[in-house]
Amino acid sequence: MVLIAVVGAGMMGIKIAGELAYHGHRVKIHDSNLSSLNKVHEVLNYDLKQLRAEGLISQAQFLGQVFCMSLLEEAVKDAELIIEAVIEDLEVKKELFHYIAQNCKSDAVIASNTMCLDINDINSKTAHKERTLGLRFLFPVYYIPEVEICPAKVTTTGVIERVRRMVEKMGKTLFFRSGQQPLVLSEQQREDRKIARQKEMLLTSGIGEYRERTVPGLRHKGNEDVEKMHKEEGVIPSDLDRDCAICMERVRDCLLQPCHHMVTCFPCGQMLQDRRDACPICRKNIEQTIKVFHT
Repeated sequence: MVLIAVVGAGMMGIKIAGELAYHGHRVKIHDSNLSSLNKVHEVLNYDLKQLRAEGLISQAQFLGQVFCMSLLEEAVKDAELIIEAVIEDLEVKKELFHYIAQNCKSDAVIASNTMCLDINDINSKTAHKERTLGLRFLFPVYYIPEVEICPAKVTTTGVIERVRRMVEKMGKTLFFRSGQQPLVLSEQQREDRKIARQKEMLLTSGIGEYRERTVPGLRHKGNEDVEKMHKEEGVIPSDLDRDCAICMERVRDCLLQPCHHMVTCFPCGQMLQDRRDACPICRKNIEQTIKVFHT
């Protein structure tokens, strides 16, 4: 269990707090607008009822707790991870990051849920930039498995690994942004993920345990056998495991060289190579794309 601070009690901030609490974390949520803060538990209770009615969660209540904090310094002072989820205003985010860094623990990770702003601009006034990054939960948060990460230029691998472990324990998949544009799921893609989540809940109902949710396999271990990897990690295989991480429509049939990650379809792999983008998994340069034929 991790103590996490969410800064911003708008729709996205509340849903992030709810998802974190659902997985057992203690969450402090802050907003300078007391009216927004006063609605947090009302929104969370409404979300809980809706998720239960649609068969998207297994527990009757959140496993963790959500505390509403009117003072920012009280919200962040002892948090291990701080997620900023305020409006897409660069100056507002810059000031927040600067203030948070002055009032949080020396080893706390500071993340922004920004969609389009550059984390290197957001943290430009922040001390200890090596523990800052972009961390965007895709909407709707509760049943979308992907979480987008955008490290700053100096973010350490240790910080990325801490965040990865926490995210994966929640049954989510961390992926690096490919190119300049954020991943935005279509209505059909969101519906597909919702149906997949409902199927998982049906499979686990009555068993008395919570299994890790099925997510698109954006993490790959070189050329290891996929079925063996699923067995070792306890992941329930699904069609989503084979979806291209870029277009989310075609099957993965492209091996990226020299890293050997297979995370895209061949057309998207060629697009990444043509644009001189890096591998979405390890960020190594793509020198060649190889078509893979599935049997």
